[in-house]
Amino acid sequence: MAKLRTHYDNLKVARNAPDIVIKAAHKALIQQHHPDKAKDKDSAERITRILNDAKEVLLDPVKRKQHDQWIKEQEHRHKHHGHHAANEPESARQHPPPPGPPVSEELIGHYRAFSNGLAQDTQSRLMWCRFAMGQRWHGGQVEGEAALYAWQAAQEAVALFNKQGGYAGHADWRLPSVNELKTLINPQEGHRSYINAQVFPNNPRWLWTASPYAGYGGGAWLVNFIEGLAINDNPNLPCAVRLVRD
Repeated sequence: MAKLRTHYDNLKVARNAPDIVIKAAHKALIQQHHPDKAKDKDSAERITRILNDAKEVLLDPVKRKQHDQWIKEQEHRHKHHGHHAANEPESARQHPPPPGPPVSEELIGHYRAFSNGLAQDTQSRLMWCRFAMGQRWHGGQVEGEAALYAWQAAQEAVALFNKQGGYAGHADWRLPSVNELKTLINPQEGHRSYINAQVFPNNPRWLWTASPYAGYGGGAWLVNFIEGLAINDNPNLPCAVRLVRD
């Protein structure tokens, strides 16, 4: 069984830790991983989001209770499944499905484009879905229209996507930071869409990032691929989502 990762683990506290311990642990880890002190600012921003999410859940009695219940359910499910699998005869156990067609790849610009709908940026090393959420990768093409979400709903949709199995064997997909999504902007592509259309066909015009706007008025960052720039705007705007993983 893979180790279950909880908000307690992220803050490095015991599951019965009082609020004062949770606050102290959060403060210490935030100082340790503050983006202003880090060489890899994108990584530091991701860690900061994880720590802030953990603090928010564990200091809220209702959310903490729900999280504790989720932990119990996961541990029970894995324990129950492992016990029965160990005692079942070989003939009764489920075997993995036969492998699908082999995944091929080609180099397009600085991307390794894979036939299963993924693409790796050879410069940033990030792995991207070649389709937006709501679209479908089929036969080397993107089908359908991208789903549009408000910023908070986009984050919830990504969490549900991972919970339901993710894509291509990975369940750690996430919204990119604003700096990560800006790496997809390619000025040479022209005004139709500032992105490599061979790698990312049928790209939506506006894509959310995970980065909130820290300036006056709040909001969140998105990337406008019509003009090829990042802007901060109303978090209730309907925008698309392109998933990324490390």
